Amino acid sequence: MTVPFTDSTKFNVMISYSHQDSELMLRIRDLLTANGFDVWVDTKLKGGSNFFKNIGSAVIGCDIFFYILTEHSVASKFCQDEVSLARISNKKILPVTYCDPKDVAPEMDAGLRLILSCVQWICLDPKLDDEENDRQIVQSLNETLQSDLSDDSRLANYDIFFSEEESVSFPRSKSKFLRRTNSLHLVGFWTRNFGDSEKRVELKKVLARIEADYTYDYSRLQFEEAWALKALTFWCFDLERSATSITREQYDQFVFPNGKSEEQREMPDSFWVRCKDGFSVRLSMQEVFNAQSSVRYDSIQNLRQIKNKRVVTALCKLLRDHDPNIRAVACISLSYTGNSSPATIDKVSKLLKDVDRLVRESACVALGKFQSPGSVTALLDTWRNDMISDVRSAAVKALNIIGTPERLCRTK
Repeated sequence: MTVPFTDSTKFNVMISYSHQDSELMLRIRDLLTANGFDVWVDTKLKGGSNFFKNIGSAVIGCDIFFYILTEHSVASKFCQDEVSLARISNKKILPVTYCDPKDVAPEMDAGLRLILSCVQWICLDPKLDDEENDRQIVQSLNETLQSDLSDDSRLANYDIFFSEEESVSFPRSKSKFLRRTNSLHLVGFWTRNFGDSEKRVELKKVLARIEADYTYDYSRLQFEEAWALKALTFWCFDLERSATSITREQYDQFVFPNGKSEEQREMPDSFWVRCKDGFSVRLSMQEVFNAQSSVRYDSIQNLRQIKNKRVVTALCKLLRDHDPNIRAVACISLSYTGNSSPATIDKVSKLLKDVDRLVRESACVALGKFQSPGSVTALLDTWRNDMISDVRSAAVKALNIIGTPERLCRTK
């Protein structure tokens, strides 16, 4: 039987699957249970009330997110939402498949391909008997439970490939060598393209060098080129939309988020690996908080269990997303993370001037939850001047939660 879900239970393994693969799921569920794993899996058809109620909590509460990867699951919006939530929750993701990776990868969208590109797949052999494949599943799960989940460990698994035009010195049949074998790339991205003396570079030049250096790897992700290059760079460097250049300091902060020691050397592809990893978080966040997401609202409620720097940083960036629904949900989600730093309060306060009334109302709700005295002036201005009554009411509620003196909330 399926392990019953309760809010207080933490599961070793949560199984994500397409209901079209139910037979395979049941066999794997029974295998894991028989080998001592606590398993949570929703056996209802995707979209049932229990699914919507529990799925977000199950993903966030598990140790390993076990993804049954088939042509059905990569096409499932529900499965994509679950994988994305597992990514931003920093879960150990373990895909298992009988498919040839070359066959199933082209069916994935860019976000899913990015997420799964840095994890080890269990590729089962359909020619072997179930006992051999089952042994591999159990062994891989045990190894995953003991594995390191640090950034450095995860990022080390990303494959980086040559651009086609940069591999002309090699035989055509070997044009997909890993970049680290190329003598032209023994130094980091900034040094090899702009030199160590350059302290500021125009954004358009950085974009041009990203495109030139990583054409082949970039094309494998199947992004819409013009959109992705610009969005990737703005996202990774946390640039304002009006930015026209990038400083070496911004670059170093991105490549070495925990600080760079004097003896620390940048690996040739550290920059692009960070780009891919950061962009996978961006796409995952958009997938989870999109208006059509099946895990959106449950995720908001459960973000208080995550509270890691990666989530807070990503949510702050989503406050500038082009979609007002995502800006609004990111705003509310931030208030659940417990991060009420001055920088976060300032970013949320700016949304009180957003063109969308739902975003402004969400900003009021979030600032009230933060209980930040520093946001009182902005909330008072909203209460007095906003054209929408619901927004003004939300501002008053926030002010009352913060504990503003009664004379400040006196009606006109």
